[in-house]
Amino acid sequence: MHEFRYGEWVVKLDPATRPREVMVEVTTRCNYSCIHCFRNYLKEPNRDMGLNLFEKILGDSKRAGVVKVVFSGWGEPLVHPRIMEFIEMSKSVGMSVLLNTNGALLEHYAEEVAKLGVEELVVSVDSVETDLYQAVRVGGSLKEVVKGLLKLKEIRRARSLWRPVVSIHFTVTRLNYRDVPKLVSFAKEMGVTRVTISNVVPLSSEHENMNACYADPECVKYMERAREVLGKESLDSNVAIEFPSFSTMAERRCPFALRYALYVRVDGRVAPCIYYAHEWRSSVMGVERAIRPVALGDVARCDLAELWRSEAYARLRFRTTFFTMPSCLDCPLQKYCIYMLSNEVDCWGNTPTCAHCPYSHDMARCPL
Repeated sequence: MHEFRYGEWVVKLDPATRPREVMVEVTTRCNYSCIHCFRNYLKEPNRDMGLNLFEKILGDSKRAGVVKVVFSGWGEPLVHPRIMEFIEMSKSVGMSVLLNTNGALLEHYAEEVAKLGVEELVVSVDSVETDLYQAVRVGGSLKEVVKGLLKLKEIRRARSLWRPVVSIHFTVTRLNYRDVPKLVSFAKEMGVTRVTISNVVPLSSEHENMNACYADPECVKYMERAREVLGKESLDSNVAIEFPSFSTMAERRCPFALRYALYVRVDGRVAPCIYYAHEWRSSVMGVERAIRPVALGDVARCDLAELWRSEAYARLRFRTTFFTMPSCLDCPLQKYCIYMLSNEVDCWGNTPTCAHCPYSHDMARCPL
């Protein structure tokens, strides 16, 4: 089995290693056009995953020892015409299911979500005010999301169901940060037990200057006060609330590596995470960079477990687990460094590199 050297240390991969979670991108279509979404750079034609490919992913996942399927990605899972069939198939082979959605179609699917026993539901809500919600999540309606959440809450209450456990994912920007103090009371009313706040991952330097809370001292100060106030409020309401880091100085951890998770694109290609699944552009700390897709194999053509244990994938997980990479977002030379212009290579020779990933710095949060 593969061995990796770091200085005087030699680390051997456990031959029994296996993925535990699989994030499946069942579609790249979406019924929203959110102003901060990296779908704005998606160049590939929108498409849905076919039944045969999903059956292959599910079969490979079961044999590999995967215990959880996460329906998320660069599209809205509930627009897929067979999404409930996919969830039912996952449950029938003993998988735990997390469904990540914008909530627009939740009222329509609430009954089936509860009936199928989905364990976790994550709903993206970026404002609790109708007008601001519509300005940020273009094409969306807060009223429709609220109707879906309340319907699911009533179904769970009437049937004494503990699942799905419902969470809200809130992307904080300079536009909506004053909504943050309202989140715990909103969550309690909606039957939500957790609120996760994430920084926006800007699409350009202009977008960062206009929207990024972490780049605005006033916004950061406001969020620090809100953290203390909502921390106390959450203790009285049984609604957990999680804040991201507003500094690049956080301890680096890869959410996908820590959870033994991988990402399967709509076409079957396997990426290490949602961030590196497709080609796009981002800007963090004033540096714009090209994000090249990182493809480690194609599950339609090879076994998922073999792909997971391949040398290239194991080496990348080793680097991201122990973060044997530079911390580019802390570097005083980042604005002058050619290595900062993409995720292809860093100054330590890692290729690809996660050295400037905002998720690893806990600035952004993954729906895992």
